[in-house]
Amino acid sequence: MSLTSTPDIDARRVRRATITDVPSLGTIGPLAYTEAYGSWWTNADALAQHSQSFGAAAFVGLLVDPLVSVWIAELDGAPVGFLTMHRDQPNPATGRGNGVELRRIYLLKDAMGAGIGRLLAEAAIELAREEGYDHAWLDVMAEADWAVGAYQRWGFAEIGRKQFENTLRGDLREMIVMLRDI
Repeated sequence: MSLTSTPDIDARRVRRATITDVPSLGTIGPLAYTEAYGSWWTNADALAQHSQSFGAAAFVGLLVDPLVSVWIAELDGAPVGFLTMHRDQPNPATGRGNGVELRRIYLLKDAMGAGIGRLLAEAAIELAREEGYDHAWLDVMAEADWAVGAYQRWGFAEIGRKQFENTLRGDLREMIVMLRDI
């Protein structure tokens, strides 16, 4: 199926991940990160080490944490992305509490533009709303204009900026903090 057009809604599926999804998540996590940001790294060993923070062991830790929920996205039955939602996270721009952080939203490159990222975000936001949270926030590298644009289309607005130090890469990146009231 070509992803140049939006796939049928029946071809896209978003659901809460379980421990049985760890092998899939551990495969698509490092790959999706590398597809998105691999070209920004100059040291291949450092990139490989960092991408393991998206690997199977990381997802096991997330799935057993009661303050975290993980969603997995599928297209035509194949896993293509994920999102992690972290509860009780005050945003770093204002310190506002009673929110959730959408910390990692990643899709394989071939699945981008099919509306799957929005489905992941909406699933997390719906659960946050049901649990009584009043906003969702995220941060995104200012240089990742494709991601900033997507989050704006999903109803997120910039509320501040911060610096992110990546010790493996040895640099600072400007991060845009974005918020959506729910």
